Amino acid sequence: MLVIGIKMQNSTTDDSAQDVTPVSKSSDVNIEGSQSNKDILEVTEMEQSPEQTTPEELPEVAPKIEMEIPLPTEFEKHWKLVMDNPEEFTSWTYLLQYVEQENNILAARKAFDAFLARYPYCYGYWKKYADIEKKRNNILEADEVYRRGIQAITLSVDLWISYLNFLKETLDPADPETGVTLRGTFEHAVMSAGLDFRSDRLWEMYVNWEMEQENLSGVTSIYSRLLGIPTQYYSNHFQKFKDHIQTRLPRKFLTDDKFLELRTELATMNEHCSSVTDLPNGLEEIKDPAKRTTEIENMRHRIIEVHQEIVNLNEHEVTKRWSFEEGIKRPYFHVKPLEKAQLNNWKEYLDYEIENGSHERIVILFERCVIACAHYEEFWIKYAKYMEKHSIEGVRHVYNRACNIHLLKKPQAHILWAAFEEQHENVEEARRILKTLEESVGDLAMIRLRRVNLERRHGNVKEAENLLTQAMKNAKSNSESSFYAIKLARHLLKVQKDAEKARKVLHDAITKDKDNAKLYLNVIEMEFSEDLKQNETNILSAFDKAIKSTMTIATRIKFSQRKVEFLEDFGFDINKLLTAYDDHQKLLKEHDLQKRKAENGLEQPDAKRAHMEEMAAVASTPAVHQTAATPGTYNYANWYQYNYQNYPNTWNYGQYYTPPST
Repeated sequence: MLVIGIKMQNSTTDDSAQDVTPVSKSSDVNIEGSQSNKDILEVTEMEQSPEQTTPEELPEVAPKIEMEIPLPTEFEKHWKLVMDNPEEFTSWTYLLQYVEQENNILAARKAFDAFLARYPYCYGYWKKYADIEKKRNNILEADEVYRRGIQAITLSVDLWISYLNFLKETLDPADPETGVTLRGTFEHAVMSAGLDFRSDRLWEMYVNWEMEQENLSGVTSIYSRLLGIPTQYYSNHFQKFKDHIQTRLPRKFLTDDKFLELRTELATMNEHCSSVTDLPNGLEEIKDPAKRTTEIENMRHRIIEVHQEIVNLNEHEVTKRWSFEEGIKRPYFHVKPLEKAQLNNWKEYLDYEIENGSHERIVILFERCVIACAHYEEFWIKYAKYMEKHSIEGVRHVYNRACNIHLLKKPQAHILWAAFEEQHENVEEARRILKTLEESVGDLAMIRLRRVNLERRHGNVKEAENLLTQAMKNAKSNSESSFYAIKLARHLLKVQKDAEKARKVLHDAITKDKDNAKLYLNVIEMEFSEDLKQNETNILSAFDKAIKSTMTIATRIKFSQRKVEFLEDFGFDINKLLTAYDDHQKLLKEHDLQKRKAENGLEQPDAKRAHMEEMAAVASTPAVHQTAATPGTYNYANWYQYNYQNYPNTWNYGQYYTPPST
């Protein structure tokens, strides 16, 4: 079966085809953006086929280096606002509005370069920046801006169309290279963004331009590729394709090779033609007018028939995804949060595509998704996890964009990136990622402990100790310092086998945080880890220190209960057990007296509150420097702690020992 000029996009070779991102919905350039970054799909394909060649890329262009010339005072005011709070998008818009009105190109470059480094998916601002350069007749600089924008958001149909219009306006039509440049740019555009569901305008622009060049065979080839791609207006394209075929001669809209191939195929299929030798030589027309007309109609019919089959298959694919596409109300970038319904639609669409689609289409959908959902780390993480099955470099590219541009202060993606690099034996990179994250977001226990354990896993136990010691010294509160002291003591005891140093860390912490039940608990745990007979003195001393502390009596009773249990189960001196039992009964009586005072309204409200807080502290540790509502945040509060809640408040030793007389 002959397919005229079909080049299906599932074998993309352009370096930017993986750079797939969603299309801006409208031409309003206020806050909208478009698409994505580098060619993830191409990274995968290049790994699988190293010998594969790609068309010439758009060269990478760095932002223009500004000159040391004083800027307007009003600019400095706006600039200070965005530097003081770079996450405040409104301040950025005020700055950009100001530089658009001012006739100062250096101020404009400084503002736009800084803004687009932070918000590269804002398609409209790339165009505004290029327009500012163009108005000053800085054509090369405007072209440079467009190229940078295309590298940042390769899937942006809007930006490609703007760039193509810019080239048509600025290139010399008399230069024979102009047509070559434009055709090459069109090809780059459709190979980069042409697989997007909403890329119809870009394809139509390409078709119309080839029509203007009177390259009818090129038009046929473009339609043949387009009709196999699921797009929003696929049926309209097929109707235009049929009009193109039915109103022109095959000799005009087919290349020489395709014309001869189709003529031979039709002759072979024709039962009235015994041999293809009856055909005219080469490209000559059939002299008989009736036969010539028949051949023309048969060619038209065959071409449309072949493409009808392609359209039918394409229609089936479009139908399966139509409801998901209808659910995408905001396909462009915006700083405002997405509605829950749209987030769910993206999740369901991705799950469907992963289950049913090709790798190429899955990557495209992910790229579209991370534009509209650029500030939601769950989608970046899902993308990276998917890419782990296909391309190590692809995973790195996803994490790099997520962590260094869009999720600067959201720790989970950074932590997973560091784990990925460590998993692939790139330990230095893992260190760098975690250190950079900590410098960016401040002292998060989750990040510091990741750094500690990274060093521990790779044998750098001294560095792990230093990180914990530093965190303990830099703590902003006693409770935070105690948290790290517990971690440090456990590291010294379990990893470095230095019990004396661990013991000192905990005892020093207790002198600063005397009412922290968790410190006493960990001292007891540490002493329990030694030989019980030889270490009995230290164990009892640890219990006594807690029992005689200034903690509430209810908390001290729990330690007293545990001391009695220890002496009962492991002690070697009955006298110590009986003494401990007597002391425990005294604490219980004291507690009962306090309870009766509280019931009579004699206990002060502050004392009640302190009592409740301390009781809770024994059972759980407050999280240190955790971010609220952060998905995947680790609750270190429950690590390494005894659960005393199951111990009875009163122990009935009366069956063994006579209670002391009252």
